[in-house]
Amino acid sequence: MNRLPCQYALLRFRPFVETGEFANVGVVLIAPQARYFGFRLLKRVGRITHFFHQLDRRIYLDAREMMEKELRRFKDELDRTAFVTQAAPAPLADLLFSELTRTRDAMLQFDEPRMLLAHDPAEKLDDLFDCYVERNFAGREYQERLLETAMRKLLVRAELGPLYRPGKLGTADFTVNFPFVRTVRGEVDRVIKPLYLGQDEPTKLLTHGGQWVDRIRRLRKRGALPEKVLFTVFAPAAHTPPYLAFEEIRDDLRNAAVAVVADGDDTAILDFATQA
Repeated sequence: MNRLPCQYALLRFRPFVETGEFANVGVVLIAPQARYFGFRLLKRVGRITHFFHQLDRRIYLDAREMMEKELRRFKDELDRTAFVTQAAPAPLADLLFSELTRTRDAMLQFDEPRMLLAHDPAEKLDDLFDCYVERNFAGREYQERLLETAMRKLLVRAELGPLYRPGKLGTADFTVNFPFVRTVRGEVDRVIKPLYLGQDEPTKLLTHGGQWVDRIRRLRKRGALPEKVLFTVFAPAAHTPPYLAFEEIRDDLRNAAVAVVADGDDTAILDFATQA
């Protein structure tokens, strides 16, 4: 069976424009040659409210309901137009799909459409949903974003939110993005980075933590990092194999002139964040 050309787009939920935070909550996929269009939307509202702590669950539920109705109308339109013709349906189907996934000024927005080849479009839709939506809420990236969300709220409550913004530090040959960078009179003077080290396997913990140790060392070598850098770390349970790996990463960070505190130590975090 030949592989069919498909287009797909991720659906992102971004309730707070000012923070730029989003979560992948759905996938749409079209395969004109197979006259196929399908979509999947995240049903587990708890995952959304856990990530966006102050969000009323009805906001996501209402937005999802409206999107589901729109997608069903879109499928009906394809069945009446592009998919019913005996001629090649691709041009009209592609045009309609482009209109569906256009940039929107809304909480639910589509990412840029992407191309792929698939033997079974419906099966590929499930694979994409598992990869970009389900795993988005299970992996280290998601856990780290939760830490960043909590940090941002802590800084906002302390009236420090406007002072700490995402920033890219480095040189022409090496750059690193940080979620919380403070700039005073045009110079970066403080950096805060939440780091998730709660992996169950020591190897995974050492790999992720080691990447950040390496980044810090390279930035230090290039003189591209301020003196004051704080990592707020989610650590594994004490007296476990992962904890020994955590201690190794913690010590490596400290040896690279990075202050390390527990992610829940609000007093230490605010002491660092408020210093002149």
